[in-house]
Amino acid sequence: MSPNPIRFTLVAGAVIALAIAYSPATWAAPSEETAPASSQIVVAQTSAPVAAARSTSAVTDAYPAYQRGVRQAASEGPEALRRYIWRTRMIHNFYYHDFALKD
Repeated sequence: MSPNPIRFTLVAGAVIALAIAYSPATWAAPSEETAPASSQIVVAQTSAPVAAARSTSAVTDAYPAYQRGVRQAASEGPEALRRYIWRTRMIHNFYYHDFALKD
């Protein structure tokens, strides 16, 4: 036992803080001297590509996105639809007759 346990704890905390401050990660940080002086700033989000994407005719589905799998299975046939609904019964709770093709 140490006669001064609080002083030992403070010293140990200071040593750990200094070890973190002088870790190799801080040595590996790039310095500003190595950066090129004439580097250009690149803006990641501009309005021009977004406007161009909106102007093109985008295909939108008439159904919600979570129904994409069941609608694809329904287009493949009744057996594929039955298997898809059985596999995802605890997730989506779809009913066969809601998506089966009407004859």
